[in-house]
Amino acid sequence: METNLIRLGDCVLCNPTVKLTKGQLYSLIDIDKIEIGRKFVTKKSLVSYSGQSGCKFEDGDTLMARITPCLENGKMAVAKIEDKGIGSTELFVFRNREGVTDKEFVYYLFKQQYIRNLAANSMTGASGRQRADLKFVKRIKLNLPLLPIQHRIASILSTYDMLIENNTKRIRLLEKMAENLYKEWFVRFRFPGHEKVEMENGLPKGWKYVNFGKLSPIVTGKKDANFASPNGKYKFFTCSKADLMADSYSFDCFAIILAGNGDLNVKLYKGQFEAYQRTYVLTPYDISHIYISYYTIQSELDRLLVGAAGAVIKFLTKGMIEKIKIVVPDQSLLRKFNIMLDANFKIRQNLIAQNTLLARQRDLLLPRLMSGKLEV
Repeated sequence: METNLIRLGDCVLCNPTVKLTKGQLYSLIDIDKIEIGRKFVTKKSLVSYSGQSGCKFEDGDTLMARITPCLENGKMAVAKIEDKGIGSTELFVFRNREGVTDKEFVYYLFKQQYIRNLAANSMTGASGRQRADLKFVKRIKLNLPLLPIQHRIASILSTYDMLIENNTKRIRLLEKMAENLYKEWFVRFRFPGHEKVEMENGLPKGWKYVNFGKLSPIVTGKKDANFASPNGKYKFFTCSKADLMADSYSFDCFAIILAGNGDLNVKLYKGQFEAYQRTYVLTPYDISHIYISYYTIQSELDRLLVGAAGAVIKFLTKGMIEKIKIVVPDQSLLRKFNIMLDANFKIRQNLIAQNTLLARQRDLLLPRLMSGKLEV
């Protein structure tokens, strides 16, 4: 494969100038909205531009984290917005040079592990808040394929990412369906046969509220953030919404994963995994309570994070989690709910497994295509 030896700064526009108009609304994309493994990040909210600091970008630009450990973990995505946007100061913005690099190819160029490793080696600053040096990144040398080859490489790799994106949309839809079923039956009390059931103290007769601490032990992981391994085999749940990987596991169960600080999110996972020291791992004594507990905790998160005085709380304590009230219905209805949720969860797990396999295949192809070991 014919290539040209070139510096990154000569083939890619790095933090290109983007002119914004004061008072106009633009897409806002913070670093925490970028999901590791997903190619695209879409508009999450709109913000009025008033001259505030932050990176500025256009639709199709590649956004890459410059701060540790987000850079090493591969936090990057292509902005998929209507026009222009504003983002975190912790993001680099990269764009193709017309006639030199293909727009789609730029994303895969920076997705290469060795490029990110070199960028990480340029980091300076206080421990835990180190940032890559853009001047150093611009000087990185690489063998750049000719433009038609770049286009073909990007096209092949994009096929995998589009399959992952389609699966992810299906997963989100299934999650929403399960959440809506929970709310319909256990919040609005419109479950099958509800018309014939008497209400007593605000609940269907025979139902009760139980503190979550009575239903499940409250434990946390033991590992720190540095335990993550990009090529690990097992899920490593931290307080970030993004899933990391680890080389070993401490848990093998069906569990609710609740971040104790950071993004303060909740997940449901079945299998072998590792957990960060501020991440709660919750497995009810009676596994039949797992779905109803998960969706209750999910719906209660916003309320939990606002204190009595209206101040936003930035972390969850064991005591707060123990006091979450879980509605416990009659066993017959709970059984019906679990059967429906089991089927829903199984489909999601299969789609997640497909995405994991697709991502591995893409990541194996990436260096071979870039090096010319595979002809295109």
